[in-house]
Amino acid sequence: KRQKRDWVIPPIRVPENERGPFPKKLVQIKSNRDKTTKIFYSITGQGADMPPEGVFTIEKETGWMKVTQPLDREAIDKYHLLSHAVSENGKPLEEPMDIIVTVTDQNDNKPQFTQEVFRGSVMEGATPGTSVMEVTATDADDALESYNGVVAYSIVSQVPAEPEKQMFAINRGTGVISVIASGLDRERVQEYTLVLEATDLDGKGLTTRGSAVIKIDDANDNAPQFSPSVLDSNCTALGASTLK
Repeated sequence: KRQKRDWVIPPIRVPENERGPFPKKLVQIKSNRDKTTKIFYSITGQGADMPPEGVFTIEKETGWMKVTQPLDREAIDKYHLLSHAVSENGKPLEEPMDIIVTVTDQNDNKPQFTQEVFRGSVMEGATPGTSVMEVTATDADDALESYNGVVAYSIVSQVPAEPEKQMFAINRGTGVISVIASGLDRERVQEYTLVLEATDLDGKGLTTRGSAVIKIDDANDNAPQFSPSVLDSNCTALGASTLK
């Protein structure tokens, strides 16, 4: 009957994009039973003897597990392997044990807007606080355990800059664009173009730019006007017919 396993391996965390030299030591796997017998160690699974093969190796006699190349979290963020301990004659001395290698993130990806140009519209005369549209940018980096993939939005410029330089604002966290000034008038400006920025590290990292075009919709805010020339000609014609 096999004894209760005598080895424990804590979770292994490896930063992505590490510089060499390689191979680089990660952790030493050891069984307490090496005090009474000679043990040979091996690993199997993803990154060892399964694709991508050879990313991780282990020194047969010392149990030192190594990584042989830089890792890319956006390609594989976690490796699942098994460690094995056998005697000189190949007899298993321990139950195979799970090894989980977690690849930790570096901020190596810029945010990307999901559209080249975002398009929206708002009614002329809209009051400050009116929501216009929402823009979205994604980031391949980690946004759960770090701020590397946390995107903050901002407006860089507005064309035309009238009647105010800042007619719109953007929620830095959600990307929702809203009206912040009164004076939207389609008879004066029919369309605004905003240059946007999305910056990771919650506004302190890598930046990308995009644009939003906001069309001003017409409201029925102008009373009909008689055309003097048409009115004059009609009156002249009417007068002539009356005199007959």
